[in-house]
Amino acid sequence: MFPEDLLTSAGVAEKTVDESVIQDLQDVLRISQQVLAAFPDQPWWRGHARESWDLVPHVYRRPEYGPRYEANIANTFVKLAPTRHANCPAPGQAARWLFLMQHYGLPTRLLDWTESPLLAVYLALREEQYRDEPGALWALNPFGLNALVLKAEPGLCQPGQEDANELIQLVFTRVPATDDRVIGLVTEEIDLRMMVQLSVFTIHGSPRPLNGRPGIGPAHLQKFTIAGAAKGHLLDQLASLGIRERTVFPDLEHLAADVRRLRY
Repeated sequence: MFPEDLLTSAGVAEKTVDESVIQDLQDVLRISQQVLAAFPDQPWWRGHARESWDLVPHVYRRPEYGPRYEANIANTFVKLAPTRHANCPAPGQAARWLFLMQHYGLPTRLLDWTESPLLAVYLALREEQYRDEPGALWALNPFGLNALVLKAEPGLCQPGQEDANELIQLVFTRVPATDDRVIGLVTEEIDLRMMVQLSVFTIHGSPRPLNGRPGIGPAHLQKFTIAGAAKGHLLDQLASLGIRERTVFPDLEHLAADVRRLRY
């Protein structure tokens, strides 16, 4: 987006560019290099179709469903999934069940991230009802986040570690979500979609948004605007690089949805 023209001393109109706004994939490359310089380890990325959305997992966006909603839907999924999915986790593998639920659309306390800024931008663009609205690209330093939250050396948390395991087990226990920790988790690839999307997760113990928490600053989290008017152009650019619905979502449903848009 450009502000009003600024007149130089020679009387020539010029425009200044807001470098926090994404209008082209060149902007994504520039921003990714900027973030890599700011974060000492591998950053994680997340795309939002609307710039105003907070970083809150899906299950916490439904407070009207009551405090037992999360545990009830999680336990129901575990009970009914084995007849519908050939490779379900074994009983008791709570983290793997949670990853599977998230990737098949069940609201959970996980928040999806990806190691690819291009995939994050694509996921911010694909919802047609928000195609003309500004979106957002978030960059997270999960190592710095864990060091801040866990008061430990920077690093990712394994699902079996105490802090992560406590948050995972609470999913199934019907207790209020009042644990204020947010942790970056090492992901177990239990589904092809997770591999293709370079999926990683944060797990949240309460509905409090990650953005705006005390102590969270530019060393942990950064946000960039995706111009609404540029979304169609960005989708075309991504498609030319092979990032489109059938490659991001490797199943027959999304293959059919993508192919039916082709013109011959």
